[in-house]
Amino acid sequence: MKIYILQTGEVEVSPSLAYKGNDKFNPQTYGLFLKNADRVNIPVLSFLIQTGKKNILVDTGIKKELESDTPLSLKKQIGEIKAPLTCASTRFHLKKDSSLISRLEAINLSPKDIDCVLLTHLDFENVSGVADLSSDTKILVSRDEAKAAVKNPLRYSRSWWKNADISIFDWNQKEGPFEKSFDLLGDGSIKLIKLYGHSEGMFGVKVTSENNKFTLLYADAGYGELAWKELTPPAISVDKEASMRSLEWVRMESMDKNCAYSLASHESTSLKVLRF
Repeated sequence: MKIYILQTGEVEVSPSLAYKGNDKFNPQTYGLFLKNADRVNIPVLSFLIQTGKKNILVDTGIKKELESDTPLSLKKQIGEIKAPLTCASTRFHLKKDSSLISRLEAINLSPKDIDCVLLTHLDFENVSGVADLSSDTKILVSRDEAKAAVKNPLRYSRSWWKNADISIFDWNQKEGPFEKSFDLLGDGSIKLIKLYGHSEGMFGVKVTSENNKFTLLYADAGYGELAWKELTPPAISVDKEASMRSLEWVRMESMDKNCAYSLASHESTSLKVLRF
């Protein structure tokens, strides 16, 4: 089993948004009134799973159209993002030649080589890169996430995925902290596991090899290893209790003897390829 780690953007956020130390509302934690100089830079990762002859992409990063030498200006960001809460909390940056297309080209692939895209959730930096995919690419999102996204224009904008052919899936198995999962290939090798909290229908991806070793891609259930070690879920959450429950499950899985790798969508890592 092989997984490529593809950095497909960066976000600038409040330091306490990723690793929040308390449960009280603090406007600056969510980026409100926060100066750019006080933000921290965090990577945006996509993952390419290669199993058999299939290329399965987890999240798409920021769309190529927004490549630039510097982070988006507030004016341009407001025009592109359109969702007020997302604009307030996060500054987005896609460096030149770092889009999903460029990352795929570096490993001798193109968008037409992607068999399936798994959108862990529908935040801008996870989904806007669908604009760079082939029109017939199979794209999956959970029904829970899809329903929530169309009801919350403050956080999401339908314009991010308006031309994408997205399919909705329902949970068909009972793995994970909420006993809701989806067996993608029907053989247990790739399971989508609901990690409710940061968003309504976010899922992590558990990839298991023939030797029973697995890699857990836990999306935004935490912003990296420190999150599950110290049990500090992201500040942005639709349900704080559920966020903690998801992160506790991530911690147990990450400490399992068969866990080869455990990575978040905003993990700071020097790893490029995972083999297990």
